Amino acid sequence: MSRRAFRGSVAMPRPAAAWLMSLVASATLWITEQLPLWVIALQCLGYVVSFATRESPPAFRRNPIVLNIGMLGITTVTIRSALDGNPATISLACFTALAQALQLLDARPRRSEFLLVALALFQVILASNLTDSVLFPPLVILFLVSVTWTLLVHTLRMEAAEAGDPSAASRAMTRDLRRMTMLATSGCLVLALGLFLLLPRVKSHVLRSGIPGSLAVSGFSDQVRLGDAGPIRQDSSIVLRVESVEGTPAAPADAYWRGLAFDAFDGRSWSISARERSAARRQMNGIGRFGIRLQPTAQGDRIGQRILREPVEASVLFASGDIERIEGPFQHLERDANGGIYLPGQADDRVRYTVWSRATERNAMALKRDLARVPFEPAPGGPRPANRYLELPELDPGVAELAVEIVGDASSDFERAIRLQESLRLRGRYTDSPAALGDAATSPIEAFLLGALEGHCEYFASAMVILARTQGLPARLVNGFAGGSPNSLGDFVEVTRADAHAWVEIHFEKAGWVRFDPTPPDRRLRATAAPSLWTRMGQLGSAVELWWFQRVVDFDSADQIATMRGLWQGWRGATDSSAGEGPETDRSADRSPKEWIIEPIAPAALLALLGALLYFARRGVGRASPAIPIAYHRALRLLSRRGWTRDATTSARDFSSLLARELPPDAAAAFTRITDRYLAERFGQIEPGDLGAELATLEHAIDRMRLRNQPHVG
Repeated sequence: MSRRAFRGSVAMPRPAAAWLMSLVASATLWITEQLPLWVIALQCLGYVVSFATRESPPAFRRNPIVLNIGMLGITTVTIRSALDGNPATISLACFTALAQALQLLDARPRRSEFLLVALALFQVILASNLTDSVLFPPLVILFLVSVTWTLLVHTLRMEAAEAGDPSAASRAMTRDLRRMTMLATSGCLVLALGLFLLLPRVKSHVLRSGIPGSLAVSGFSDQVRLGDAGPIRQDSSIVLRVESVEGTPAAPADAYWRGLAFDAFDGRSWSISARERSAARRQMNGIGRFGIRLQPTAQGDRIGQRILREPVEASVLFASGDIERIEGPFQHLERDANGGIYLPGQADDRVRYTVWSRATERNAMALKRDLARVPFEPAPGGPRPANRYLELPELDPGVAELAVEIVGDASSDFERAIRLQESLRLRGRYTDSPAALGDAATSPIEAFLLGALEGHCEYFASAMVILARTQGLPARLVNGFAGGSPNSLGDFVEVTRADAHAWVEIHFEKAGWVRFDPTPPDRRLRATAAPSLWTRMGQLGSAVELWWFQRVVDFDSADQIATMRGLWQGWRGATDSSAGEGPETDRSADRSPKEWIIEPIAPAALLALLGALLYFARRGVGRASPAIPIAYHRALRLLSRRGWTRDATTSARDFSSLLARELPPDAAAAFTRITDRYLAERFGQIEPGDLGAELATLEHAIDRMRLRNQPHVG
């Protein structure tokens, strides 16, 4: 029987490492949160059943009809998922997850574990296109170790079965073999890490064909219906992580990150009006990597913030104040008529960008002398006033009467706006879950203003815009985020969906758009309390996740150059200090928690890995090759002189049996002993030894056979 046929007929249980490998590969998909729950449940059921019955599998695990029916069902599920409109990556993920469980259930004889390893590897590749979680790298490392061990154990078992001694595989699992396996795997990881840091980063979307809406966590879109903010504010998912790079960050009560502004209101929803013969958005000139300037630098305090934004449905970029300049890994931006900034094509991606803006502190004395006037905007034939900021839907006359009552005898436009804001703050009651407002004949905003004044920020902001427009004040509604929670471990601000907010902007002739917030601030802001241990753990996880994305996932060529420059400058500074060119400065007291905790993670991990390599190297991994395999190969060369060559399909023991009928008894016995010692040493049964006497016997026998076959000359 050939070696290939022999291996295909051996039925033995899979090594336990195969289940570990499969489980880790599946976990990389589970953390993406894209697999349906029932797929994960079926997968886990297959793992449990196959592992529990691996030593004595039931009949259905060897029945090809049952297994083919299972494969047909998996194919049907995959096709149905694709027809339902799911992205190709999600459909393929379902297929590989279920097919891997079915492969583990298959207990028929097999020649290799290639199919199982291929399915596991494909799951990891799919997961890499669906997640940038900080949990993914440790799972990949564990996957590499489990794959190596699975293939090693399978190969040793097959070799032992071929040699006629299946138990030899367990004896071959020596400490040196385990050490070498760990060393080889660690070396691959170190090499991969070095290439990862040196080579330019390329983001691949080859396997993607759209990402499902569940990844767009923030819920922001280019249209707002009254009542949408309530469910959003009950979600604590992080949307923005904001680091301050210039200026002093605002306190939570004064921190706002502007998203989109809306000017058109039909009584129930807000939208961005489309202008005649003008595109809804216009492309902004410049390349994000080198910075895109939106307006000239002006006087006043500048704020610089580095923001990591989670996926957003409308691909909006958020900023604090009026944007002057924005920089990030994008080719171009788009801007709508109300000042909203969009990053087209990246709604489903995390985006890291840096934005510089002007603080929006208002001068009350100057605004009292200013006039609220509609702005002028470009239009065919020349600039014209944007009267859309004064348009109103049909409303109950009581709304206008309420506005007149509130403003009273105010002497300036700014004072009228302040009175509208303060009236809503004092008279209204904030709630994230207001009762249903309005009916078919009454809009929600009418019911809010003329009723109990109970609702969340969208109702308060919408009410102020409507009241302001009745008084001739050009106003618009703005959505975004306000507040946030400081992360002391990472030295940044976490902004969650619970911080979603809506406010008002009113346009003044000289000051431009000025922010007003009619929502009671003591209600919308999250309560501040001493962080608990659980909160601290959450902050640490968020800080590590931010570090991971900035230093690894989004670590592109510009970051690599900046890192090399920083290392060079640090080395120059260290050498200059050691040469006595300047006094050393002790910055330990000025280091932030981020520098103490987050920054050392990568260097510490690398040093630990290198230390492990040195430890195993010192334990004598690279010892000289044993003598027995050398003696066996020398014996094969002696035999090849007589034309006896072992081919790739013949096992060592079968070859020895064939030669026993061809060689003299002493030579056959010598080669049999060499073969037995070779196989025993190969599977860890004995220590290396000397086979010089057996080689000499074999060589003398072959020489005698050569002499007998020579013609006699006489």
